[in-house]
Amino acid sequence: MEIFSLDLGNKQTKLKSSKNEYVLPSQILNGEDMPQQLSDFGKKRDINYFKVPFDDSEWIWGKDLSTLKRDDYLQDTLMHQNRYSNDTFKLLANFALGLLATDFEKAVENILEVTVVTGLPTDDYNSQKQLKDLSSILKGQHQIEVDGITYTVRVKHVLIIPQPVGTFYDVLLDDEGVLVNDELLEEKVGIVDAGGGTILIDTLLNFELDKRNRRQYATGANDLYEAIMSQMDGNVSLYQIEKMVRNGIKERKFSYRYSKNHIEDVTDLVEKEITNFTRRLVSNLKSTFKDIDSIDTLIITGGSANLINQRLIVDFFETAYFVKDSELANVRGFYKYALTAE
Repeated sequence: MEIFSLDLGNKQTKLKSSKNEYVLPSQILNGEDMPQQLSDFGKKRDINYFKVPFDDSEWIWGKDLSTLKRDDYLQDTLMHQNRYSNDTFKLLANFALGLLATDFEKAVENILEVTVVTGLPTDDYNSQKQLKDLSSILKGQHQIEVDGITYTVRVKHVLIIPQPVGTFYDVLLDDEGVLVNDELLEEKVGIVDAGGGTILIDTLLNFELDKRNRRQYATGANDLYEAIMSQMDGNVSLYQIEKMVRNGIKERKFSYRYSKNHIEDVTDLVEKEITNFTRRLVSNLKSTFKDIDSIDTLIITGGSANLINQRLIVDFFETAYFVKDSELANVRGFYKYALTAE
């Protein structure tokens, strides 16, 4: 049986199977709002067209969704209450299953049976309603049409674990699910999961979640993007700001493109707001960890971990460990967890 690993974040969706890994925006576009294409002149966008039996519309989703410049029409899954019972989230979850299924011929010819593993923020994980809502969306048989081809996926088992445990499993195990960092099992480990909508701070002690030293803050990277947008003039898109920040973070150079004749260098503004964003995170860490010296390892992960000013974190906790490929750490850890659960 195949394993489908899903990390359906507020701003980014990360997917993994034995065949492939994907990182996509957590927004979708109704086909009715798609601009009429006169010609693509050989330009191929990384987008796909989806249909499901329970919805009448055709939907567009893919890595290059922002290049369509239909930001005002995007359907967003960013919300902090009842997210897993929301219709847009249900569509996104089905499209995720369909996209992973495109790598398996059996899903076209027959029925592909899978185990789905995913995670929830710790507060949501402790809610029976949230667990039930998410499980009911995922479990059972799904028919998803992707670019005109129908894929059938039967989800036999749904495994849901606390989200920070995903990164812990990714660090703890190798790609075959074999233990490689056994010293972590006896450590007190702090995990900071910086996402698009939330900052999750959790503590693992002897491989168990500490119910006291954990907090969930609704101050994810979206707050950073909104702070930048509030100080810019003209018609500015939050989605284009996110794209600008993510694309520019490696070179630390940020330019916003209003048009080809109007490109504004906003590097100083973005750097200032990244510093403010990180300082708020440090303050949250101080509030959560009453005795930071008792933490053996502080792991920084999540889709927005690379946006953090690392120097400010290291000044606070000098042995902080920033996970490589932090965007994919949780979804890879979910997959490794499923390997050990088989």
